[in-house]
Amino acid sequence: MPTTVPAPGKLERLGPLGAKLGEYLHLPCRRCFLGSALRLWLWNILAASLLHLPYVRGVETSGSVKAWVFLYTGMLTSALLVSLIPALLSIATALIWPRTAKHGLILVLALLWTCLHLALLVDTQIWSFFHYHFNGMHWALITNPDAGDSLHFSAADKLITGFEIVAIFVGQCFWLTRILRKAPTGFAPSSKRILLVVVLPILLLEKGIYAQADLMRDRRVTALARVFPLYQPLTIKRIARDQFGFVLEDRPKVDLNGGGILLNYPISKPVFRDVIKQRPNIVVITIDSVRADMLAPETMPLLQQYIDAPANSARVFSDHYSGGNATRFGIFTLVYGLHGSYWHPFAAENTSPVLVNSLLELDYEMRVLSSASMSTPEFRSTAWVRIEDKVNDHLDGETPGDRDAALAVAFEGWLTDLEASGKEDTPLFAFAVLDAPHQTYSFPTPPADEKLFEPYMKTVNYKRLSKGASDEERVLIKNRYKNSVLHADRVVGDMIESLRAHGELENTILVVTADHGEEFWENGFWGHTSNSTKEQAGVPFVMSGPGIEPGIETRATSHIDLLPTLLELIGADPENRADWSLGLNLVALPGEQALRNDGVSTGTYRRRAVSGWSELGLDTPGGILVVPTQSHRGLVESRSKNWELLMDDSLVKSESKALLQLVMECGRFLR
Repeated sequence: MPTTVPAPGKLERLGPLGAKLGEYLHLPCRRCFLGSALRLWLWNILAASLLHLPYVRGVETSGSVKAWVFLYTGMLTSALLVSLIPALLSIATALIWPRTAKHGLILVLALLWTCLHLALLVDTQIWSFFHYHFNGMHWALITNPDAGDSLHFSAADKLITGFEIVAIFVGQCFWLTRILRKAPTGFAPSSKRILLVVVLPILLLEKGIYAQADLMRDRRVTALARVFPLYQPLTIKRIARDQFGFVLEDRPKVDLNGGGILLNYPISKPVFRDVIKQRPNIVVITIDSVRADMLAPETMPLLQQYIDAPANSARVFSDHYSGGNATRFGIFTLVYGLHGSYWHPFAAENTSPVLVNSLLELDYEMRVLSSASMSTPEFRSTAWVRIEDKVNDHLDGETPGDRDAALAVAFEGWLTDLEASGKEDTPLFAFAVLDAPHQTYSFPTPPADEKLFEPYMKTVNYKRLSKGASDEERVLIKNRYKNSVLHADRVVGDMIESLRAHGELENTILVVTADHGEEFWENGFWGHTSNSTKEQAGVPFVMSGPGIEPGIETRATSHIDLLPTLLELIGADPENRADWSLGLNLVALPGEQALRNDGVSTGTYRRRAVSGWSELGLDTPGGILVVPTQSHRGLVESRSKNWELLMDDSLVKSESKALLQLVMECGRFLR
């Protein structure tokens, strides 16, 4: 290593402080450490680019050379972006690291870069399942112990992941040792040439392709941007319009981002008429991840038996959609009667729903029972913020299936306590969340007289399935899922029998539904949270009780309809419904509404919104419009009912009125 100190150079022009800085930076050890950190960054950009291969694997570019170039140049530019933070930390560490502790520097820098590559490995597996990237939901699952059942990895998964971490760390140490052994005296000319001649031109090319595609509405390119984590688009529409006179095409302007805007909710409170002598009880049972076609004698025999019994006034809504493809959005739309795009501002302001506020004013006895944590998602600070002491989400049991069984026992105990306290004549409200059918599809040993769906997968191996599932494995997984639905049906049956035994069933509005559906690769995905198709959004919906006409309702309905239905059944005036809900009354649906949403029947097609993590899916006759809920998420996309990307704008243009209506609805309760 050189022992002479080069002249400080141009930094002397900055005065004494600059001279001192120049002297410091030109120390041989400092230049050696700094140059090594920068060279390691370049190597890691290349490595991170290779880790982006799972993102682009199988992505269709529709024969567009421009889309193909964007996709593969985007691998490098995305790697450059995601590596910026560890790069800056590495450079800062190299500048302040003690000159005599070279081995310590190797370990620290290797650890920094290992964290980056581990994050990419995790994100690529999330992408392989859901086609979206690591977000706050996953961070909550990792950091919150109450959410452990929602994210499960086997011992084999953990062992393989541990081996990958060790291999990455050892590789980082090896390369940094080789780089330091060459003892560079600065940021070598070869490194500068790589940045200026290779990386910078590729970055400009990729951003230029996107900007031009965004300007010309080329969805073959813009739709690919979401492939990359943390992608930052470059748009030039304003410059093209203002500086070059470019005439932009007319298009629906959709920006549903309500962040930082105060709520105006409700605009006015529900007004209750005093014509109901005895208000009915309300019991809502929500089963996690149960899709609509599970409501069948084979998978939910007890609920089906209850529906078919002549004495029950059960009504089945056969074309019902949840308002979201994830738990927080599904339950939010069910309880608030609003689109899921309102979740973030409501969560930020801890706003209680009109449903809870109204029932408290009417002196209902309240209880929330849940097998899953009500802290993740944050329902304790939103839906149940005014009745947090009435929430029981710490039920006994090691598995979700065990806790579901304990939930039925707790429900029975609550009814017994109400009788003992002399409150049996007070109307009650119960909201129950069963968790067994959520991945990994939990169910205890069934009764001897109940047969399971065989064969079924004994253990769900996410590491293995991230590489793809065979047809045989898909059958095994779905059978396991059906078994968990069977168990949830038993719990629902027990709760219904408790209401009957306590003499409350006839005066109870009973609702059985799900927070969202579950897909088994019908549209290329497994699970939920990844699209707005009927497999992930369509759920069973059964309602019975006073004021409910028995039968089958084939008209299109949504979770946002439950709130106005419940409140109007217990005496709320529908005249100001629009001041506190976006839904319809399920027992007084418009007569001209479409009978079915399959494109066959006549009538007015009801468009329903399904909320995801950063978008709304708007179901229309011609397909699904994917509407970003944040302004930086790009253009509205058109998808088929099977979630295939549509390359033309005909659906967007034909649904301009529906998009405008959606914008108005998503802004109605924002100031």
